[in-house]
Amino acid sequence: MNHKLEQITNLTINSLLNNKIILPSSYFEKFNHYAKEIEINLDDIDFTKEINSLILQDFNKIEEYMKTIISSTIKLQDNAKDASKAILDKDTESLDNVCEKMINLEEEIRNLTNQLFIDDITGIYNRKWIYSKLLDENANFKEDGICILLDVIDYDYIKKEYGELLANNLLAFAVNFINEKLKDEKYNFQIAKYLENKFFIFIFDETRQEILNKIKNLEQILLKTTLKSNSGLLIKAKYDFKLNLFKKNQNSKNIFEILLAYKKEE
Repeated sequence: MNHKLEQITNLTINSLLNNKIILPSSYFEKFNHYAKEIEINLDDIDFTKEINSLILQDFNKIEEYMKTIISSTIKLQDNAKDASKAILDKDTESLDNVCEKMINLEEEIRNLTNQLFIDDITGIYNRKWIYSKLLDENANFKEDGICILLDVIDYDYIKKEYGELLANNLLAFAVNFINEKLKDEKYNFQIAKYLENKFFIFIFDETRQEILNKIKNLEQILLKTTLKSNSGLLIKAKYDFKLNLFKKNQNSKNIFEILLAYKKEE
């Protein structure tokens, strides 16, 4: 049920990308439409319980984050007092100890914040990260670069025929493969999950032709790769890549729409 709810949400958001303003009524109209397509009864008690459970999970995450921030603020105040005292007393050992505590505190906050922007299945950034970190408050790009859409085409088929676990492992494999190959090339890049089986790869400081050649090579390698599950099942999946340039201060909406709507010629 959790998976179906995520699928309905992704379809709803994707269908409303063209709208400059998304009214609650428009969102729920589309949400209801896709729920019916996937044969989900919104009045079903189990579905309602699932939604409430997910809302509660999100609330608990936010509450945990806020508790940590409050606790960190108190620690920061204590560390500041200890530092002031150490400076007055010329106690270098205590001052070093305070500095170490401050570093640990900073790392603790950073790790917790990152959890909000990580996809549970693949371990890479999620859509929240794109809109919170990569883009500015107007959803414009902060610098020039290249955006590549990775579409794991066979995800739905594999999920239906062989199960969600194997399908999710396929996503993780594809993303990890691309991640390692781009790291080997020492590119300045980031990967983020945008929809259920679609990922955006953002590459900076590189020429279009160089990236295009590299992506074509990676696509061919992936298409020729046969995966073997723990049960011995062999799977050869289909993937698709699309590429577009973006400029600093350019609105991301147009770029994302072009990539998501583009159909490769057979």
